[in-house]
This record gives sequence, structure tokens and C-alpha cells, in this order.
Amino acid sequence: MDNPLRFVHITDSHIGPSADYVLRGCNTYAALQALVTHLNNDLPFTPDFILHTGDVTYDPDPVAYPVAQSLLCQLKYPIYYVRGNHDDPDAMRQTLPNLPAGTGRLDYDFTVRGFHFIVLDAFGHVQPAGYLEDYQLAWLQKTCQTSTARSLVIALHHLPVETGVGWYDAEMAIENHDALFATLKAFQNRVRGLFYGHIHRGSTTLREGMVCSSAAAISMQLHSWPTQTDILTDTATPHGFNVVTLTHDQTWITQHSFVEAS
Repeated sequence: MDNPLRFVHITDSHIGPSADYVLRGCNTYAALQALVTHLNNDLPFTPDFILHTGDVTYDPDPVAYPVAQSLLCQLKYPIYYVRGNHDDPDAMRQTLPNLPAGTGRLDYDFTVRGFHFIVLDAFGHVQPAGYLEDYQLAWLQKTCQTSTARSLVIALHHLPVETGVGWYDAEMAIENHDALFATLKAFQNRVRGLFYGHIHRGSTTLREGMVCSSAAAISMQLHSWPTQTDILTDTATPHGFNVVTLTHDQTWITQHSFVEAS
């Protein structure tokens, strides 16, 4: 590969209001601290940036963002954020870097080395499902149409595809995901991938010729069996992240894990 773009995809840190907050048996502060140490010290390459696809905090609690930022600011690489269903977009803007000014939904875009990243805030009408408003889809279409970049990348938090896992599809998906793909269809040859979180599981799906990829959570993992109809914590699968390598012709995604210091 000639000079590919590489970024680290992380998601669902769920940081609480203090360092001792525990979510489903996971001390989320300790998990994020371990990830920051791992990414700073153990990566055998230098990523172009880090993409955090949402649920930075455990709930839309402004108190939790300085706690999260006290760790995330230690990362040696630039970091971009997506709003998750547990996030407050205004508190994110006030505390975290590389976010545009404004109020309301956190939709924005940025370009790195000829790759145009489009970030969508799919906060849903009924939680924890997602939804994209008509004006967001119109903005997405216009942004893709007017982009001079050869390649487009979509970042969001909520599940954009059907999985066959009952509770995922009923509770975690973007309700109007068909409208999302109808909007992207005209640009599918330029879309290098859709990257998301929310489901606390690493996965890869192909829809309409476009790669859709989630990363394992920084915090606890969740089971995703085809017959599953309710949320079940997975205590056997470790914390994780993905490394995404992009060229204008190819997308390559690898899944990695890390452990907390004993």
C-alpha cells in the first residue's frame, strides 16, 4: 500500500462522574486509562488520528466529561468524537477538542490527507434507538455531492444495519437506516466505510457495497447471539479497539484487545 491512512477506532468508554464508577462490573475509568497507556506506548505505528464513536460518558452528565478528558487528553494523537446516546453534545463541545461550535446535534466533517470524514449525530426519538432527521440526510447528501475528496468515510454511533440479533435490531439500530443508505447509494463507490459503536461488540457487515464496522467497547462487552432477545453482558471478551487502514481502493480493519494493569 502506498501511503495509506490509518486511524484507531475506539468507542463506548462510558466514563462516570468519578474514577470509581462501575458499569456492569467494569471500572470504566481504569479501562480507559489502560487503553490510553496501550495506545501511547504499545502501538508499533503512528496513527493519523483516533476516532471515538460515542458514549464518552455513562450518561449526559456534564460532571463526567472533565473526568473523561483528564485521560483522553493524554493521548499522543489527534482525536475526533461522535455523540453517543449517553452523551450531551453541548457538554462535549465545552470539554473535548476538535468539535465545532454551536448547539444541538453534533454533525460536522473534517478531511485528513484526501479522505473526507462525515460525522452524524443519530440521537433517537426513543432511546436507545437512533434516528436521522430529514435535514441531516439532506446535509449528508449535499456534503457528499460537493466534496472534492476521492474517498468518503461516515462516522456515527448507532447501529446502521440489520443484524438478525433481536435486541440489537429492535433497540439499538437507526430506525430509518434505509433512508441513510438511500442517501449514500449514489456515492457508494467513494464510501470507504461506515464506522460506529453502541453495540459493545466488534463486527463487520457489507450493505449496498459499503463496509459497516463496529469496534469492541473500551468498557464492558455485550453478547450478540442470533437468538438473543435481551441484553447480556459478556465477561469473557476483553476490551478492544480497531485499527482501520484506508486507501482510495481498499478498506482493511483489524480487531485488537488490551488488558487493565493488575
